[in-house]
Amino acid sequence: MNLTINDKPCSSAVGQTVGKAARLNHSHVGYICGGHGVCNACYVTVLEGADCLAPLTEIEQAFLSPRQIAAGGRMACQATIAKEGNVKVLSRPEEVRNMLFSNPFALFAYAAQMGQDTIRQIVPGIQNYAGRIARNDLGCKEWPEDLKESIAGAVGLAVETLPQMIPFKEQLMGLLGNLPQLPFQLPFAQAKPAEHLERVTITVAPPKD
Repeated sequence: MNLTINDKPCSSAVGQTVGKAARLNHSHVGYICGGHGVCNACYVTVLEGADCLAPLTEIEQAFLSPRQIAAGGRMACQATIAKEGNVKVLSRPEEVRNMLFSNPFALFAYAAQMGQDTIRQIVPGIQNYAGRIARNDLGCKEWPEDLKESIAGAVGLAVETLPQMIPFKEQLMGLLGNLPQLPFQLPFAQAKPAEHLERVTITVAPPKD
């Protein structure tokens, strides 16, 4: 099985959820509820291999808007790998990070769209959650172990990626380059760098008698 999460190849197997594979491989996918379909923090966009995943679950149909589903949106904790093949997904945090450094102004429209999706699915989401509580179908016995695994995955992700993210000079400069030009010059920007200063020779004549 070839699973790629945020451009990172991950070990995975048929029958495993994308969220489970993400945790085991320290990939950047939300781990808040431990994979119980409550928080929707594990939202991912399937870029390739949607046919290798099982159909949307009842939980996904309740929490995801028609627009998100049409765009390839899945909840990683619910998206089960059904057959061998190539699957490539992008998590919401990574999508936001990529947008921040490539086109930061698009984040406003992105946030508004996500807000609309959330508002649209509030009632179906609450109904689904209430129904699972009534059926005692939230897997409460597994929560402590699942949350422990989620925390371990999040720590592993931080340990693995933090050293790579410290030298972010190139990304920061790219972000600044995408900002609009200021209508004024900052004082320090008006001064010429030392290497561009012209050399001036001053000759002092001896005093006349």
